[in-house]
Order: sequence, then C-alpha cells, then structure tokens
Amino acid sequence: MDLHFLRRLTEPSEPCATVYLDASHDSEDAEHALRLRWQERRTSLEGQGADARALDALEDAVLNGRRAAGRAGRVLVARGDEVPLDRFLPEPPDQPSATWGAPDLLPMLLQLPEPMTAVVVRVDKGGGEILLADPSDADAEPEPVEEFEGEEHPLHKVRGGGWKHLKMQHTVENTWRSNVREVAERVDRRVVETGARLVVLAGEAQSRRLLHDNLGEESAKYAVEIEHSGMPSGADNAELEAAVDTAAHDASTRERLAVLDHLDQVAARPDGAFAQGIRPVLAALRAEQVDTLLLDGGIERAAQVWIAEPSTHVALEREELEAMGDDPVGQVPVDSALLRAAAGSGAAFQPLGGGRTGLVGRPVEDGVAALLRWAPAASS
Repeated sequence: MDLHFLRRLTEPSEPCATVYLDASHDSEDAEHALRLRWQERRTSLEGQGADARALDALEDAVLNGRRAAGRAGRVLVARGDEVPLDRFLPEPPDQPSATWGAPDLLPMLLQLPEPMTAVVVRVDKGGGEILLADPSDADAEPEPVEEFEGEEHPLHKVRGGGWKHLKMQHTVENTWRSNVREVAERVDRRVVETGARLVVLAGEAQSRRLLHDNLGEESAKYAVEIEHSGMPSGADNAELEAAVDTAAHDASTRERLAVLDHLDQVAARPDGAFAQGIRPVLAALRAEQVDTLLLDGGIERAAQVWIAEPSTHVALEREELEAMGDDPVGQVPVDSALLRAAAGSGAAFQPLGGGRTGLVGRPVEDGVAALLRWAPAASS
C-alpha cells in the first residue's frame, strides 16, 4: 500500500486526535445514535487533554459532514483546526476509540482497501469514453475525462452479397479497428500521466477484447474486463461504480499476496534484502532503506519508541537519537512510529495479518519486518 496519502500526518509532530466510530446510517434513529457515539468519543478526548480546536473540527466533520449508506465505520484525524484524514471504513470498528497524541493509523490500514487510481474505459464500435477513479476521494464515482467518437465512416455492416457489399464490410471492420486503436493510445497516455495501477475495460464485448489486445505493455499489465453495458455519462453509474470498486479490491488483494510471496522468497535467502524485529527495522528506517514495511495486526502496541522531528529519526533509546544530534520530542506507540517513518521516507506498507484483510504472512520477530531497497552491508 502506498502511504503517500498519509504524508500530511508525518510532519510536524504536533499531537493529533484520532477517532474510530460506528458511522452506520441504516435506521430511523441513525442521526441520534451518531450524536451519542460522537459525544462519547469527544468526552474521552477531553479527558486526555485534547486541543479544543481539534475537537470542534472533528465535531463539525462528524455531525455536519457526509453520511454513510448502510453499515460503515469511520476514521478521522484532526490536528489543530484541520481534519487531514476522514475516511469511511467497510465495517464499524470492533472497538470504537479516541486517542490524543500520535496518529493511530494501524487499525485503518488493516481494513482499508488501498487507494488505487483506476482508468476506466467504456468502449464500443463507435469510439469510447475514458473515466478516472481518483483515490484522493474514496467515495467519489469515476469521472469522465475524455470522449472519443471515432472516424466518420459507416459503422454498421450491410446485408447482401457482391464485391461492393464485401468492400463495405471491410471498410466497417477497418474503421472499427482504427477507432479502438485510437482509444487504446489515449488509455496508454492516461495510465502514464496518472500512474494508474488498474485499467477497467467496460462496454461491448468484442470492442473490449480488441481494446485489450491493442493496449501498450504497461496498460495491459493492469487491465481487467468487466461485464457492463457501457452506458454513457449522465446515466445511472451505480453498476459501473460497484464493478470498479470490486476490480480495485481484487487488484489490491493480488498485489498484497504478491508482496507476501516475495517476502517468503527474500526471507529464505541469507543475503536477502530483509529485516525483522523492531530494532533492525528501526535502524533500516533511519537509513531510509525500507521499501515495504510489514506489520502483523496483532503487534504489541504498548511498546514505546522515541521520535525526533524528522519522521525517520526513530529509536528504542533516547540516547540513540541524541547521538545523532537530534532533540527527541517524545515517545509514541511502536506502530505509530513505524508508520510515520515509513510514510515520511516513501516506503510502502503491507499487513501480515490481523484486522479484516484475510491475509496471513510468515511469522516475523516482534510482528515487524521490512523488505529493503538494498541488502545490509554485512550481507552484500
């Protein structure tokens, strides 16, 4: 999982208010129930000494913001008078919580599908439409960004025989193929521009298959076909939105399983670019050596780690940071320190198990491991 969407929470190290609550909106008294749940969380934060500005910002977001459709959870993080993180979760939290201090992000990451940019294409023999599913808003539907009507030639084969009719059929066939090739080129450009890791092909079946065959190598690697009529923009997109959500979830699961397979391979090699255990992983984060941070959902979260202002400056002992010339700003739970450092250094995240991921990786020391960008010097 790309942690870029959490970068705003890595610096500065000012305390945050983090809330997990049941945001279900599936009964007549849902509004009243939501107010009661929020009041419990606010009372808890007040008891922890939370900043009044953060409390008011959270209250405005919870009571005056978006509403879920049916059962849902919600996680919000406030710093000062801003709410830089506000996301619905697939299910209400098993244990609603409210914490003041370092952002409490692990429960969210264990059940939240990875935000994934998707280029969505609806294609038929007359052209196509390209839509973009933006991960910055997990609740937004795919938005049209480009439409292509194709060449102005006949697009329907005629009945009858003879050379004239056969020539017309060849013209129709060539026009169709030319139209689809043009759509494929536009899709390839969108994939490069957006960094998309999912290309969803909808619309007429023959055109979908031809489009798939004409995509460039990068686009084809991420392409999946879905059974969808390819209704134009402005129509009811609920069916398409649901299909894209399912495709994104499946793609995210495939990527996560591939990471776990890679972990097994690297960990089995004595010279592998791999670290496990809290202390070695902290050292790798300080060196900005971590490519992917891996955490077990059952990690002992009571352990504390010292942090300094730069997000990657983390250590079990205060003296380690002072020896680096840092002024430690305090201690935070181990998972918060690890995730803050990973997000700040551009590392990815992978759950090993726990939560609702349904994924299980190899047991690792302390429930903490990392795939490294290069092998440790002693192993090279």
